[in-house]
Amino acid sequence: MTSMLVKRSLLAAGLGPVDEARANGDLVAVKAAVPLLEKADLLPLGALADAIRAREVGAEVHVHLQAPNESLVTVVHADPEGGAAGVTFLRRVAIARITSGPKARIAVDWVEIGLELAQVALGFGASELSGAVVNKRGLPIADGETRKIKGQGNVAFSDIKLRELEGLLARVGRVVTYAGAPAAENASVTAVPGADA
Repeated sequence: MTSMLVKRSLLAAGLGPVDEARANGDLVAVKAAVPLLEKADLLPLGALADAIRAREVGAEVHVHLQAPNESLVTVVHADPEGGAAGVTFLRRVAIARITSGPKARIAVDWVEIGLELAQVALGFGASELSGAVVNKRGLPIADGETRKIKGQGNVAFSDIKLRELEGLLARVGRVVTYAGAPAAENASVTAVPGADA
């Protein structure tokens, strides 16, 4: 259920009819409102997308440690042009959530956009994260690479990175589930081009 504060914000931004159409399952009317969504204030737009995500998908975040196949998940990619990439990217994530079918799986690649922006995108309608577990330099972690942890001995570095990711998601009230390897996955990903909204 959308809170009263969010409903007031949506009405003030002119997004009330979009919310109502979405709640009634009228995706034709929702998709016809894309020009409005492209110009709407970012915060109410994000609030609408996040309310839809919460209603339809819940708090679960599917994490793909490898690139998923293309079919059931929409991956929103960073704008290759740069510029106001963060704001533009978040708007595209929100629009993807709002205009997609019920219970759509909207993903962002945390390696491509950075973990911080990926975390923010979870508040703008994203429900999936994809990307390899990498070190600080962006290089894949070698099999068997370990770090010494006080009281735990040598721990696989990939496990440490996954714990960090789980902690980050737990702090924003999300529950992590790991998707299988691409060959074993039943679900997959549709790319949203960087220049398109």
